[in-house]
Amino acid sequence: MFAAAILALSLTHGAPIQSKLDQLAQPAAAPVEAPKGVAVILDCQIASKSLTDCKAVNEVADSSVVAEAIRMAGVVPVPEALADSGARIRIRMNVAP
Repeated sequence: MFAAAILALSLTHGAPIQSKLDQLAQPAAAPVEAPKGVAVILDCQIASKSLTDCKAVNEVADSSVVAEAIRMAGVVPVPEALADSGARIRIRMNVAP
């Protein structure tokens, strides 16, 4: 049905039919992949309304990636119900290289 609509459009505008069909036959361009992030699992303490004393529990080759994950964890909002609990949690941060 789509090809028929293109064919009808080609005939009404005087465009060559074969060129329109050739355009339809060409594969679509491959989607551009987003850069993959590095997963860093952090063990952090909940203090007040923020995460503190974060340490990576998995091995990550690049120390700057770990530093960035710790910085990102410092701005994660903590819900009121957990604030000042002193509990430790583990979170996963995906850091773009």
